[in-house]
Amino acid sequence: MYLDFVSPYTYLALVQADRFASQYDVAWQLRPVVYGVLLDQTGLVGPVETEAKRRYTFQDVSRAAELLQVPMVGPPAHPFRSLEALRLLVAYGDDDVALPLAQGLATAAWGHGEDLTQTAVLARLAAAAGAAGRPVAELVSDPDVKLALRDNTERAIAHGVFGVPTFEYEGELFWGHDRLPHLAARLEGELGPAGDRAAKILARPRGIDRRGVRSARDG
Repeated sequence: MYLDFVSPYTYLALVQADRFASQYDVAWQLRPVVYGVLLDQTGLVGPVETEAKRRYTFQDVSRAAELLQVPMVGPPAHPFRSLEALRLLVAYGDDDVALPLAQGLATAAWGHGEDLTQTAVLARLAAAAGAAGRPVAELVSDPDVKLALRDNTERAIAHGVFGVPTFEYEGELFWGHDRLPHLAARLEGELGPAGDRAAKILARPRGIDRRGVRSARDG
């Protein structure tokens, strides 16, 4: 699971992670990534970077949270700097504490309105998840931890990841918390790999390019 706490959809995925893992007999490997870098590298903008999508996004996540019966308060400011929270999770890698730590961080921000930019908040959440190690301030400034987060992000881009949360199974990507049913069907053998079918469509030429049309009109 590629994730960044700045995304409310990461929270909506993580609150379902335990039930999903139990039902489909899987173990999650969490891969924190920097969402802003994904956007920059793919030429996209985030869903809250245009006002219409910002309004819709928070309506959408509020509905989704209500259906999942989980709280949705939202952080004190958004977007917010999630680097330290991501580095904290990276520091625990595939340790058993990684998933509860990620869930605690996401729930604190989106479910309870806490500020993940504060070291004291991160330290308290780490302790609550059983992440007993070096002080948080040292972990999040460790050059090796910073490099690991950068590597995660670069690998995600190389694998075609452009948003969070994205789930990867046998090289195939499933983007968004609402694609968990697709992943479940893939795991159960109800869906085959989509690559061959998609490749046939992708092989067809582009019929029109919106930017090109706009440029010609403006010219």
